[in-house]
Amino acid sequence: MRHHTYGNSMKTVITASLVAFVSAVDAQQAITYTNYHSVPTPLNHAASLIQGTDEIQFTGRRQWVGLEGAPQALWGSGHIALKHLGAAAGLSLHHQNVAVENYSEASAFFAKSVRISESEYLGLSLSAGVSFYDGNFARLDPADPAFRDDIRATDFLTGFGIVLYRPERYYVGLSLPRLALSALGDGGQGRQYNPSKQYHLTAAGVFAISNDFHAKPALLVTYAASMRPQAEIGVLLYVKRVFGIGLNLRTYGDMAGMARINVEGLSLGYGYQFNTRSQIGKRNLENATHEIGIAYRFGEGKRSLL
Repeated sequence: MRHHTYGNSMKTVITASLVAFVSAVDAQQAITYTNYHSVPTPLNHAASLIQGTDEIQFTGRRQWVGLEGAPQALWGSGHIALKHLGAAAGLSLHHQNVAVENYSEASAFFAKSVRISESEYLGLSLSAGVSFYDGNFARLDPADPAFRDDIRATDFLTGFGIVLYRPERYYVGLSLPRLALSALGDGGQGRQYNPSKQYHLTAAGVFAISNDFHAKPALLVTYAASMRPQAEIGVLLYVKRVFGIGLNLRTYGDMAGMARINVEGLSLGYGYQFNTRSQIGKRNLENATHEIGIAYRFGEGKRSLL
């Protein structure tokens, strides 16, 4: 019995330490994914217009594998192309949990494009949805005032996105995918993860090196008033438009290796992220972050690399 009690106490201490650790380090950084190269729609719903096809996709991210309570996240989206309107409509889902905190959201969006030149388009999107936050802080240490009260809240969201694109060539977009209509819980105090009011600048292009080789550089910049600005840049090199391999660099020392396989409309991606800096308490944890993504496109543009 003593061993069992001691084990539970240690588990509580470890979980509480993880919450404090995330608060001191990672709460200052946005939770994003390295698959933004190939799956930009969850970050900017207007990007659903770029291919002119129906699409469904899911991306999962798991940090610090082997550590209980470590951050995990799932992004999903699906949309249909309304070609006769030059538009797209769809749904976007997101779930994030770290230690005793859970955040989920679901949004519906509509995007419309306008042709501004012979080969370029401007797309706009609007979204509306709902979010759920659940912080089970009392599980950590009921005797500690810092962890005494649980926080549960529901909020309504809205968002917008804009993208300038040329099919098969490039896109540049700016978005605010979620804006809470009221403060969640206690206004964010005590929460480690708050995705509201995060602005994303996204860009990517496809360049033919030869008939068999294509390069796809991409950029993602995320800004929020409560977080440090975060930027990342990467490139994928594709062979015969089927197999891609590349590297992604993120501010604060994060680096990721990426691989992607495209077979007709099916696309499978994997990313392994690690930290190159020797930061005390962080170095070993960040050497085990994994991402897996799957997407399927329907229609004529399903083999596009953009």
